[in-house]
Amino acid sequence: MEGELGSGARIAIALIVIGVIISVIFVILGFTRGTTNQGITTVQNSMDSMSLAQFDDYDQKVLSGTQVLSAIKLFEGRPVAMVVRTLNQMAKADHTGHNYGALLEGTSTTTYVTAALEKDEGNSYYTVNIETNSAGVMKFNHVILPLTKTGTETYVRPTAKFLSELIKDETGTIVGICFTQQN
Repeated sequence: MEGELGSGARIAIALIVIGVIISVIFVILGFTRGTTNQGITTVQNSMDSMSLAQFDDYDQKVLSGTQVLSAIKLFEGRPVAMVVRTLNQMAKADHTGHNYGALLEGTSTTTYVTAALEKDEGNSYYTVNIETNSAGVMKFNHVILPLTKTGTETYVRPTAKFLSELIKDETGTIVGICFTQQN
């Protein structure tokens, strides 16, 4: 009988040890999951910050025409509206500009696309939504040739100065940049 009690005690001890090991594994997995979730959140926040930081160079800054052309090429193919307002173009119609990249609501469909831009009282940015078709797909203007074609109202002189201002949609998300010629 003594041998039977000894083997039963060994089984009980083994079960307790296995239970403790399983508990330790669950605690480690829970800690690892919490750390992983925190790490994912940190990486996501960093990516969001980097996404917004790309627009810092274009928020209320004065840029040369060359920098404007570079910015349009930098954002080419991305869902960002780029509106260029030259002095010649604004002389013909106030609050308009040539819209490159993602098109804005209220944009005409002519060869020289214009976007009506007006700021709300007290804002340092424009509020306009991105244009989409009936399926919800963004519309784009990828023809940037008018920027470099001399003698046109859309020509961007490399030495001209442009004030860059952000364009946000109704939710406050940055959707574009407006470059307005100053001289």
